[in-house]
Order: sequence, then C-alpha cells, then structure tokens
Amino acid sequence: MTEAETPVGLYVHVPFCVAKCTYCHFAIDPRRPDAERQDRYRRALELEIAEAEPGEADTIYFGGGTPSLMSASRLQSVVDALRRRFRLDPASEVTVEANPGDLDRAGYRELIAVGANRLSLGVQSLDDAVLREMGRLHSARDSQRAVEEARRAGFANVSIDLILGWPHETGERWRATLEGVLALAPDHVSLYLLELEGKTALAHRARRGRVALPDDDLVADLYLETVEVLSARGIRRYEISNFARVGFESRHNLKYWEDAPFLGFGMSAHSYRGGRRWWNHEPYAVYCRAVETSGGRAAVAGERRLAPRERAGEALFTALRRREGVELATFRRRYGFDPAHEHALAIREAVAAGLLEAAGGRLRLTERGVLLSNEVFRAFV
Repeated sequence: MTEAETPVGLYVHVPFCVAKCTYCHFAIDPRRPDAERQDRYRRALELEIAEAEPGEADTIYFGGGTPSLMSASRLQSVVDALRRRFRLDPASEVTVEANPGDLDRAGYRELIAVGANRLSLGVQSLDDAVLREMGRLHSARDSQRAVEEARRAGFANVSIDLILGWPHETGERWRATLEGVLALAPDHVSLYLLELEGKTALAHRARRGRVALPDDDLVADLYLETVEVLSARGIRRYEISNFARVGFESRHNLKYWEDAPFLGFGMSAHSYRGGRRWWNHEPYAVYCRAVETSGGRAAVAGERRLAPRERAGEALFTALRRREGVELATFRRRYGFDPAHEHALAIREAVAAGLLEAAGGRLRLTERGVLLSNEVFRAFV
C-alpha cells in the first residue's frame, strides 16, 4: 500500500472546558459552552471538513478540551460530516474523551449511538486532595462511577489517563491510585509524567518556588514499578506512556508513532501527510471567524515541509517510543535512510550507556533508555 492509499486518522478538537486545570497547556475554551457557542463551533468544523481532501479513514478521535461537553446531537452532526467526506472503514476506531462526572449512563449510551466505541476518561488521580490541587472538578468516586456507568451503557473499550509525579508524590499515594485504577479493570492506561511547561498555573507557581516536585529517582522508580504492576495484570506497555491489553492499543495514536497520515479539524488541530505538517488557528473566535469568512481552508494558520532526512529522523525517534522499536531493514526501504550507518556513533554510544539495544536487525530502547528517552532522541534530530 502506497502512502497515498494509507487510511488516515481523523482528529477533531473540541476545546470546551468548564475550568482550566492547573497543569493544562492545551488549546481550550475555558467556559461551559451554551447552545449558541456549540453551534457556531460545530458549523465551523463542518465547513472545514467539507473542504478537506477526501479519502479513506479508519480512526476518529474527539479530543480536547472536553468533547463530552458538546451535545451528542452536535457530535453526531460532525460525524455525519466526516462520513460525507471520507470513506470510513466499518470497523473504524472512534474515540471520545470525557471527564468523569460529565455523563450518566444515558449520556454514554448517546455516545455509543453516535458511533463511539472507545472511551478515554481523564481520571488523572484517585486522590481527592490531588484532584483539587489539579483543578479537576470530579472526585475519585466520580471516576469509579464513570467507568461503571460506561460499562453498563455498553463501552467495551475504556482507557484511563493518569498523571505521575505530582508535587509531594509518595510511593504510598501513587500505589493507592494505581490499585484503585486496576480495580476498575481498564482496557488501556495512558500514563503521563508531569511536565511544567507553557503558561500554566502550576508552571507559574514553580517559577516562583512554590511547587515541591518529587525527586526524579522516586518518579523513575514508580514508573518502572507501574510498568511491572500493569504488565502483571495483562496491561502491557506498547509505547513509553501507553499500556493496553492485547488488541486494545489505540489505533489512532499509533499513527503518530508510525509516521502515518492524520488530519486534524478544529482550533489548534494539527495535520500530517507525506512529510507536510500544518496547523490551525488557535483561539476559538479566530478559528471560527477565519472559516466563516473565507471557507474551510482558511482554518490553517501555518505549515512546514520536512526534508527527507528530517522526516527520517523524526520517524526514527517516534518509532523508538514503541516497545518493539525499529526494524532497520523496513526503515531503510521506506525512507532510503540507514540509521545504523547515518547514526553509527550515536547508536554505539547509546548502546554502551545501556540506553539502546541492537539485536535481530532491530533497534529499541532499554528500560533505562525509556527513562532517558529524550537524551536518546536528541541524537537523531
């Protein structure tokens, strides 16, 4: 299958949030949207979708923001617009992100009726004190109830997001959250290490010396412990931050790590195809106004084309994020680029440092390399 024939992933950004979390650096619209605000955004999305290059798609991902704040009828209208423009595989993976506490069983049933077959819940922690510090508006009990109600509504694929390394993190506190999550029997877990970046409330407090972050060694130890505990329960790591039962890996997110094409719609959404990256206007009003006045293609704020060597370098380090790493022969055929030759010195040094292993024609991160992955990746970009 040529790159032009490869099914794309479709990402739809829904920016609405009731409040902005203290760690959040995503493009959001931090207010509960009324009907008029939702409709304006829905119309802009549909205008943008209608002018996209048509083709075949096999995943849809509603991210945000909080897609569960958008009514099911409006989500359905957007899905219909996507189906009019793209040939969607009947077995497409359709993910919707939601916050615990936003929906009841009837709400989850509405998502299933829209076509959603995968639910991603922003749990983040099962410690109520931590949730308050994060600015989350749900409780641990809300998360437990959300999984229970989603299952009863018919969701057979539930993913849970967690944040490791919150200020004052302790082994005891983290293990309590992890055991609570395992009791919910998720099919997929996304585990993110806390990052203090961008214009977030937490980053601002950190710059003023008001945040007591846990020791890096403690966070590393808890990450490795989490890998072992999840694996023992059948939830194996398939990418640095993502764990799943067999067959429940995120097909949409795998596109990002496999250098596959994806198209993004909505404010701040990014797209990638054939070595070209482009991204949309970010503020809600700017995005909507651009599309309303000049058509769907006016959503784009900028683009960048990757040179062949640059694309190969990015593809190399994103592939190394996956547990199986890079099969060198396949990589050479696809990119006309031999990492073992072009990056021979960097690879030898990383292998000697115990960060990479090269065996059986494959290159992959070691357990230590996973913890220091950014250091490894810098050598390839």
